[in-house]
Amino acid sequence: MSLAAKAYSCNGRSSWSGSSRTEKEGYQWIVNTSDKGYVQSGSSICGVVLSNTVIDFSDTFLAKNGYSGNKSSYVASIQRTLACLGYAPGAADGIFGSGTERAVKEFQADKGLSADGIVGKDTYYCLSTARY
Repeated sequence: MSLAAKAYSCNGRSSWSGSSRTEKEGYQWIVNTSDKGYVQSGSSICGVVLSNTVIDFSDTFLAKNGYSGNKSSYVASIQRTLACLGYAPGAADGIFGSGTERAVKEFQADKGLSADGIVGKDTYYCLSTARY
Protein backbone atom coordinates (compact mmCIF):
# COMPACT_ATOMS: atom_id res chain seq x y z
CA MET A 1 0.00 0.00 0.00
CA SER A 2 1.58 3.33 -1.04
CA LEU A 3 0.04 5.87 1.22
CA ALA A 4 1.23 8.14 3.98
CA ALA A 5 1.56 6.10 7.13
CA LYS A 6 2.66 7.05 10.60
CA ALA A 7 4.22 4.65 13.06
CA TYR A 8 4.42 5.00 16.83
CA SER A 9 6.79 3.14 19.11
CA CYS A 10 5.76 1.60 22.41
CA ASN A 11 6.67 4.61 24.51
CA GLY A 12 4.29 6.78 22.49
CA ARG A 13 6.90 9.51 22.27
CA SER A 14 8.68 8.32 19.15
CA SER A 15 6.96 8.55 15.83
CA TRP A 16 7.86 8.22 12.20
CA SER A 17 5.97 9.63 9.28
CA GLY A 18 6.54 10.19 5.63
CA SER A 19 4.55 11.44 2.72
CA SER A 20 5.32 8.47 0.49
CA ARG A 21 6.02 5.75 3.05
CA THR A 22 4.19 2.44 3.19
CA GLU A 23 2.66 0.54 6.07
CA LYS A 24 5.36 -2.10 5.63
CA GLU A 25 8.04 0.55 6.11
CA GLY A 26 6.22 1.72 9.24
CA TYR A 27 6.19 -1.81 10.70
CA GLN A 28 9.88 -2.19 9.91
CA TRP A 29 10.64 1.14 11.60
CA ILE A 30 8.90 -0.09 14.78
CA VAL A 31 10.80 -3.39 14.72
CA ASN A 32 14.07 -1.44 14.30
CA THR A 33 13.19 1.15 16.98
CA SER A 34 11.23 -0.73 19.62
CA ASP A 35 9.56 -4.05 20.25
CA LYS A 36 5.99 -2.80 19.93
CA GLY A 37 3.90 -0.02 18.49
CA TYR A 38 1.28 0.66 15.85
CA VAL A 39 0.92 1.97 12.30
CA GLN A 40 -1.81 4.42 11.41
CA SER A 41 -3.03 5.81 8.10
CA GLY A 42 -5.34 8.77 8.49
CA SER A 43 -7.57 7.90 11.43
CA SER A 44 -7.38 4.12 10.84
CA ILE A 45 -5.07 1.77 12.70
CA CYS A 46 -3.55 -0.50 10.05
CA GLY A 47 -1.92 -2.94 12.44
CA VAL A 48 0.38 -3.35 15.39
CA VAL A 49 3.75 -4.76 16.32
CA LEU A 50 3.98 -6.80 19.52
CA SER A 51 7.29 -8.35 20.56
CA ASN A 52 8.58 -7.63 17.03
CA THR A 53 5.69 -9.61 15.47
CA VAL A 54 3.76 -7.66 12.83
CA ILE A 55 0.01 -8.08 13.16
CA ASP A 56 -1.49 -6.49 10.07
CA PHE A 57 -5.22 -5.93 10.49
CA SER A 58 -5.86 -6.86 6.85
CA ASP A 59 -5.22 -10.44 8.05
CA THR A 60 -7.26 -12.32 10.65
CA PHE A 61 -6.42 -10.69 13.95
CA LEU A 62 -8.70 -12.46 16.43
CA ALA A 63 -7.17 -14.54 19.19
CA LYS A 64 -9.08 -16.32 21.95
CA ASN A 65 -9.12 -19.46 24.06
CA GLY A 66 -10.24 -22.52 22.10
CA TYR A 67 -10.21 -20.78 18.69
CA SER A 68 -8.75 -23.02 15.99
CA GLY A 69 -7.78 -19.97 13.89
CA ASN A 70 -5.29 -18.60 16.44
CA LYS A 71 -1.91 -17.82 14.92
CA SER A 72 0.69 -19.15 17.34
CA SER A 73 3.09 -16.28 16.55
CA TYR A 74 0.36 -13.76 17.43
CA VAL A 75 -0.50 -15.58 20.65
CA ALA A 76 3.16 -15.82 21.70
CA SER A 77 3.60 -12.09 21.08
CA ILE A 78 0.48 -11.38 23.16
CA GLN A 79 1.85 -13.59 25.95
CA ARG A 80 5.30 -11.90 25.93
CA THR A 81 3.72 -8.44 25.91
CA LEU A 82 1.34 -9.28 28.77
CA ALA A 83 4.23 -10.71 30.80
CA CYS A 84 6.29 -7.54 30.25
CA LEU A 85 3.32 -5.47 31.41
CA GLY A 86 3.11 -7.43 34.69
CA TYR A 87 0.30 -9.83 33.85
CA ALA A 88 0.83 -13.59 34.19
CA PRO A 89 -0.20 -15.41 31.00
CA GLY A 90 2.10 -18.38 31.60
CA ALA A 91 4.76 -19.50 29.14
CA ALA A 92 5.03 -17.71 25.80
CA ASP A 93 4.26 -20.97 24.01
CA GLY A 94 1.81 -19.67 21.39
CA ILE A 95 -1.09 -21.61 22.92
CA PHE A 96 -4.04 -19.48 24.05
CA GLY A 97 -5.07 -21.34 27.19
CA SER A 98 -6.81 -20.40 30.43
CA GLY A 99 -3.77 -18.57 31.85
CA THR A 100 -3.52 -16.35 28.78
CA GLU A 101 -7.27 -15.76 28.80
CA ARG A 102 -7.16 -14.74 32.48
CA ALA A 103 -4.27 -12.33 31.84
CA VAL A 104 -6.05 -10.83 28.81
CA LYS A 105 -9.21 -10.29 30.88
CA GLU A 106 -7.22 -8.57 33.65
CA PHE A 107 -5.50 -6.34 31.09
CA GLN A 108 -8.79 -5.51 29.37
CA ALA A 109 -10.47 -4.63 32.69
CA ASP A 110 -7.52 -2.39 33.65
CA LYS A 111 -7.81 -0.58 30.29
CA GLY A 112 -11.58 -0.13 30.47
CA LEU A 113 -12.26 -2.59 27.66
CA SER A 114 -14.89 -5.31 27.69
CA ALA A 115 -13.15 -8.04 29.70
CA ASP A 116 -14.18 -10.91 27.44
CA GLY A 117 -10.73 -12.49 27.00
CA ILE A 118 -10.90 -12.08 23.21
CA VAL A 119 -8.03 -10.21 21.61
CA GLY A 120 -9.35 -8.12 18.72
CA LYS A 121 -8.38 -4.74 17.28
CA ASP A 122 -9.06 -2.70 20.43
CA THR A 123 -7.10 -5.03 22.70
CA TYR A 124 -4.23 -5.30 20.21
CA TYR A 125 -4.10 -1.52 20.01
CA CYS A 126 -4.06 -1.15 23.80
CA LEU A 127 -1.32 -3.77 24.07
CA SER A 128 0.73 -1.91 21.46
CA THR A 129 0.46 1.41 23.31
CA ALA A 130 0.78 0.17 26.89
CA ARG A 131 4.01 1.23 28.56
CA TYR A 132 6.24 -1.22 30.39
